[in-house]
Order: sequence, then C-alpha cells, then structure tokens
Amino acid sequence: MLKKFTVFFSVLVLSASQVSASGFSIYEQGAKATAMGGAFIAQANDVSSVFYNPAGITGLSGLNIGLGATIIMPQFAFQGPTNIDPNLYTRAVDQVFPPPTFYLTYQVNKSLSVGFGLYAMFGLGSEWDKNWPGRQLATKTDLQTVYLNPVVAYEVMDGLSVAAGVSAVIGSVSLGKSVYYGPRNVFGESKLEASATGIGFNFGLQYKPTDELSFGVTYRPNTLLAFEGGDATFDFPVTGDAATDAEIAALFPNTKGSADLTLPTLLGVGISYRFTKDLTAEFNWMQLGWSSYDELVVKFDDPVGGKTESVAERKYEDSFSLRLGVEYQMNDDLALRVGYVRDNKAVPDERVEPSLPGGNRDLYSVGFGYKINKNLTVDGFYLLLLQEDRTITNSVDGFNGTYTGMGNLFGFSFQYGL
Repeated sequence: MLKKFTVFFSVLVLSASQVSASGFSIYEQGAKATAMGGAFIAQANDVSSVFYNPAGITGLSGLNIGLGATIIMPQFAFQGPTNIDPNLYTRAVDQVFPPPTFYLTYQVNKSLSVGFGLYAMFGLGSEWDKNWPGRQLATKTDLQTVYLNPVVAYEVMDGLSVAAGVSAVIGSVSLGKSVYYGPRNVFGESKLEASATGIGFNFGLQYKPTDELSFGVTYRPNTLLAFEGGDATFDFPVTGDAATDAEIAALFPNTKGSADLTLPTLLGVGISYRFTKDLTAEFNWMQLGWSSYDELVVKFDDPVGGKTESVAERKYEDSFSLRLGVEYQMNDDLALRVGYVRDNKAVPDERVEPSLPGGNRDLYSVGFGYKINKNLTVDGFYLLLLQEDRTITNSVDGFNGTYTGMGNLFGFSFQYGL
C-alpha cells in the first residue's frame, strides 16, 4: 500500500520533470522560432529571445512588445497490459492546451537592453477513462507552470553580447488515480493537489563575427521546486460494514505531504549562417541533465501504511535534442520557414508510466512571418509531433505494453515595435 501511494504522490513532483524528460516540455515559446524547429539560439532576433537566448535582445532597438499563444493537441494510446490482454487498445481522452506568451524588451542605450518574459515552460497533462486497466497508475494529470522572467543584456563589444535573467516559477498540479485495497477487494479514488514555487536563472551569449555568421549559447542551471502541503484525499465507497470502512479510513487518511524536486540543467548551443541575403539556416544542440534526478524523497504529515517517509528510485538519464531551421525571405514583407527536431527520451523503459508517457520523437514544422507595417509583424506556425512507439517489457509497476503518441501544434505571435 505504501509503495502504491508513494508512486501516486511521486507523480506530484515528477510531473514537472516528466513533462520535459518524456517530451512534454513546452519549448514552443515563439512562433518564429517554432516554425524553425526551435533552432533560434544563435539568431535570437525577436522578442522571444528573452526565452531562447536573452543576449539577442541587444539587437532590438527601441521598445518591443510580443504577444502569442500555442495550441497543443496531444494524442496518446496504450496497447496492453500484456499480462491481461496484449491486444487491448486504450486511447487517452483528447485534450487541448493553450499556453500563452508575453514578452517586452527595451534598449536603454547602444550597449544595454532589458527585457521581460511571461511563459509556461512546463505544462500539459493526460486523462484516461476511470475504468481503464491502468487506472491504478493514472486517470487524470494536470500541470501548470508560470515563469516570470526579467533579463538584462549587455553588448560587450561589437558583435558580442551577454545576458542574465532570473525567473519566479509558480507551479500547480492536480492528479487523480484509482487505489485498490486488496484485502477487502475495494477500489477507491485518489486525488492530489499541490503547488510549488522556485527561483530559476537563465544566461545567454551571442557572438556575430561577421554579418552572415552567428553563434549562440543558452544555459539554465538547476531550479529547486519545493512542493509543500500537498492535499491528498481518498474517496472509497461505503461497504456497509463499519469495521471495514474504519479500517480503510485508517490506512488511507486524508493527509498532506511535501517533497523537493531539482529540475535539470539546460544547455543549448547554436550556429546560424546566412547563405544569401534571403536564405538563413540554423542548427542547435540542446541537453537536459536529467541524470541528476536519481531518487525522490517524499514526507507525509500522517502515516500512510505505517510510514511517514518514502524514498523512490527514478534513475533518469540525460537527454538531448537536435534542431534544424531554415528561413527564406520571399520579399520585404513575407518570410517562409521550415524546421526539424530529433528529441531523445530521458525516462528509462522500466520507469515509463501512463500519467505522462513519452519516448523518442521527430517533429516537423512550417511557418511564416509577415510584416503588416513598419511597426507590426505577425508570425504563425504548424508543428507535427510523431513519437516512436515504445514497447515496455520490464516496467517496475508491472504494467507492460506499448505506448503510442503524436501531437498537432498551431501557434501565432504578434510583435509591435516603437
């Protein structure tokens, strides 16, 4: 019982990490960048640079305001479990997530610029039928985060800029699953809600040795999220036997819990080259240092299964992605863009579970930018996410089968400059 409850509570703090490690990080923080597969670290030449590489804002003159949104529509399914019916197919409930973005930059003088970003770096979730075979692992998972990110950038010399920023991170999560109490053959429903705050940092460097060539580096060190006072509630049906009901209530009390989660470092490097006055291409390499996430310690205010603390091994692995983007300037007003991403898994096979399943992915993007007038630009994109089928045969939860997934993403951004 303690192990099952611990797995459930672990999802509270795991969700923020699995969102990224399993392919659910929200890297789509600007329509221009996303249309180029997120390969934007070296170019970093619009307001979304606050997120992708804040050093790039030194190239933006005056005051600039950006507003946008991404519509994310993931689809997941599971075939199995193999020990019950290897041909049983369960599709998760279709959901839509619309994380917004807001950016502002201001050039104080020729060398100094400041900026601000509001965005959701982690989010999404999953929902499965309450009676599906994996209901003891997950039925409904919702995660929301908000980053408030002021930055400062300085041009050290012609072509070389550096930047630093700090983020106030606000997160909330709501998780649901079924709990089975074997001795009385009773299913109950569990729900856990909690919030967390943390402080993060981001750094950037941009170097342009020539008008055609640009290099960029972005770095985010570890961020500690402290989940405190999470509310864990249990709802079991009345059995009609007072002793049984009292027994269940004593073993599954409504209680609170806490845990700390250290999010991984993020390191990205990019190179951009303008082959002609109209054609620009960029390549990025990015790594998330998930190997630092080795175990999770959960503390309970009241005993669950007779214990108030549990340690769960996670054994995550570092993951990396390769990103390629191309932009072609059709004329003074219209630009066309394409991109490709190879995003590699970080969750070991034995740790994959249905709250936020993930795997290796290929992403393909197209988009445009249109200058409406000298002050206003609109950018748009479409991105197709294809996740490799992932067959699990060694699940630590005993839930073996095949996970499949894909996603459709649409987005737009408006940038207004003065």
